[in-house]
Amino acid sequence: MGYPNGHKGDAGTLTVRECRTQFERVGSSRHRHARPVDICTGTFRADRGGAAVEDATVETPAKFEPGTELGVQKTDYRFVMIDEQWIWRSLAIVCVAVCAVVAGLFCLLTGFGSRCGPGFREAWRRVPGGVAVRYVLAGVGGLATLGAGVALLVDGIVR
Repeated sequence: MGYPNGHKGDAGTLTVRECRTQFERVGSSRHRHARPVDICTGTFRADRGGAAVEDATVETPAKFEPGTELGVQKTDYRFVMIDEQWIWRSLAIVCVAVCAVVAGLFCLLTGFGSRCGPGFREAWRRVPGGVAVRYVLAGVGGLATLGAGVALLVDGIVR
């Protein structure tokens, strides 16, 4: 996640010379199919200076016209596009995972959701640790839900 988010590698621009579509084989040995992948080639210039890389290639979400400048990161082995949407999607994934952990902890602590377990109100009253633990569970779960909603909303607006 560090390279597409711009936290690692050398940031710079790739001036597109040409774009083409390749077909990459994916799937198991029984169910193989080809996935179209757009790849652009051009000249990379780092923001910090240094020598230009003439035949830099990067996987892109679409084909671009020659002369288009793309924001890319130079990694140890290849080039990747800088994608702001990836930051928001990553945040949404983390927040949804935190919600799942909070829900799982609640179920483990109270027995809620088991075959002969208590209903929600009874389980909420049974939380070990009393009011303090209930506030922590509700607060963390609420903030994670809010964070996931905001991240998904911004991700939808950014597109």
